[in-house]
This record gives sequence, structure tokens and C-alpha cells, in this order.
Amino acid sequence: MKRTVIALLVAVVAGVPLGGIVAMLLTPVFWRLEPILHVELAGHSGPSDWLMLVIMAVTACVIFFLFRRALSSRG
Repeated sequence: MKRTVIALLVAVVAGVPLGGIVAMLLTPVFWRLEPILHVELAGHSGPSDWLMLVIMAVTACVIFFLFRRALSSRG
């Protein structure tokens, strides 16, 4: 239980800012996908709010599972 809580805290603390940075870096990709998908993915100030939240959540989940695996294999 202790390792899971530690992995969760690390995932949230590291995943949210890292996810925001990744979302901002992907803005040109979102601009190119807009005409294909017919959905507004990014405006002039960056990605849409919903897209930023999704990327932050996915990043935090990936970090959680990677960190949890590293902690469980350690002992």
C-alpha cells in the first residue's frame, strides 16, 4: 500500500506539469489535425482545455504505472 501511495504522489506531482508541457509542444500537431478531424483542438494560445486535461491524465497514468512497476520489482 505504501508503494502505491508513493507512486501515486510521484505521478501526480510529475505528471501534471509534464503533461502540460507535452500538450503545449504538441500544439502544431493539433493545428494540422483540425481540418482532418473537424474538431477544434487548439487555438492561438495553445491546446484546448479538454485536450490538455486528457494529456495530463494520460501522462500521470503512464508515470504511475512505470513508477509502480519499478518499485515492485525492487523488492
